[in-house]
Amino acid sequence: MAEVVLECRNITKHYGGVHALRGVSFKLHRNEVLGIVGDNGAGKSTLIKILRGAIHPTSGEIFLSGKRVSFQSPRDAVDCGIQCVYQDLALVDELSVKDNFFLGREVERRIFGFLPVLDEKTMRREVVYALGQIGYEDISISARTADLSGGQRQAVAIARAVFTKPEPTILLMDEPTSALSEKGKQKVFQFVSFLKERYSIILVTHDLNAALQACDRLIILKLGEIVFEGDAHNGLGVQELVSLM
Repeated sequence: MAEVVLECRNITKHYGGVHALRGVSFKLHRNEVLGIVGDNGAGKSTLIKILRGAIHPTSGEIFLSGKRVSFQSPRDAVDCGIQCVYQDLALVDELSVKDNFFLGREVERRIFGFLPVLDEKTMRREVVYALGQIGYEDISISARTADLSGGQRQAVAIARAVFTKPEPTILLMDEPTSALSEKGKQKVFQFVSFLKERYSIILVTHDLNAALQACDRLIILKLGEIVFEGDAHNGLGVQELVSLM
């Protein structure tokens, strides 16, 4: 059995009288793609927000490689090696690909030993390299992000998440195939296959068919509880899984 890189134990989240998560426990193994599947209101978004440090659980524990952690902010999660590709991609349409890639983490150099200026050459080189690594070397890094296709925008968001410092060990992908064409979805599946060689991945989606294609194991959430956990390829049939959601 591969090393456990992340473990959640009895995670609960209450919003007043609403129970968004009810004692959710699971493990993520090294170089595994774990799908978390469920309809709207199942608790998927709440769980992903807890794992990236955006909100705090009401109770429960999170462990990274056996060490208990507590995230006070998304920055804490990033510092611990967790990066997220958001459902809305968190891209600024009017900025270029390069500027989106380095938004909030621009690379600087100093002239005359003290005056900071943007290191445009280094940033261009790093963006070209990152996009090339996931098979999108044809994207112009000076292109306006609003002018890209859905698949290209997804590529920029993924490249930004994984080619960063500190380098992540866990990648959270929130609805990565949402609003994509079938061709775009297949490209995302290729991304996932490539990325799992380097990272452990949690893929959150309402699309059961996408999860079955991309994931090694599945967890189905319903009303904040795990109602199924098992191998994505040797478990229940599609119709049986759908009936659980």
